[in-house]
Amino acid sequence: MSRRIGGATLALGIALPSLAAAQAWLPEKGEGALALTAADYAYDGHFDSDGSRDPFGGTHARSIAAEVTYGITGRLAITGSLPFITTRLSGSFPPGVPLGPLDDGRYHGDFQDFRADLRFMALAGPLALTPVLGVNVPSHRYEVIGEAVPGKRTREVFAGMNVGRALGSRAYVHARYVYSWVQKVVPDVRKLDRSNLDAEAGGSVVRRATLRGLALLQVSHGGLNLEDMRTRPGFFRDHDRAARTNYLNVGAGTTFEATHSLDIYFVFVKTVWGENAHQARSFSLGASWQFGGGWGS
Repeated sequence: MSRRIGGATLALGIALPSLAAAQAWLPEKGEGALALTAADYAYDGHFDSDGSRDPFGGTHARSIAAEVTYGITGRLAITGSLPFITTRLSGSFPPGVPLGPLDDGRYHGDFQDFRADLRFMALAGPLALTPVLGVNVPSHRYEVIGEAVPGKRTREVFAGMNVGRALGSRAYVHARYVYSWVQKVVPDVRKLDRSNLDAEAGGSVVRRATLRGLALLQVSHGGLNLEDMRTRPGFFRDHDRAARTNYLNVGAGTTFEATHSLDIYFVFVKTVWGENAHQARSFSLGASWQFGGGWGS
């Protein structure tokens, strides 16, 4: 179960950085996976604080990311990832809205944040219970002012729980809750901590192929509404870091077992509801290579 589910982990995580799908099951000691994922994102504007759609501020982005997971023991695993993202402002704003230095309509690329976590499988078997503890650390001092930025450049510590249930040998359900403590980076804005609740179900309908569906909910515990920032000079240029961002994303994907050690996966995700959030949709395509017996084997 752990190998077939692990093949889509990075694709979902890059499509939405807070997501880590089906991580209740861990690799055996000395085994792991190396994954490479390419993704394409379209942001058609924003959701205002009341959930209404605002067409302004559209962007387009592409990313490529590497992730490695390694089983330290049969119950403890470590995962690390780093994405490279190119973004451009594809839409526009009303006159008078201040833009950032990267909002010139051209693509700008940069590395984003290192993300690492430790997972411990407290309960193993068809029902798996796996706490997670991790950190998010900016790779360097990249640009954060404006719309076409690679990320938020915030240090974060997160903790949560993965729960998975295998339904025979061909299907599963999985849920994950994570609370993130986010660095305060914008003056006069109280904490930007957030909760993320993700759910996924999947099953093999044909040999070597697994279909999956997912839902991703984020609730922020601080920050400003976009309308508030428009009346506060200077805040809108830093809106991605200051916003009280809530959203519900849904998606679907498939994983194909190309060989015993290589999985190919595809995932589509779309935002169906949001507050102070992007109207987003993403496509991700990637490959995951499983290795065993320790590093380099």
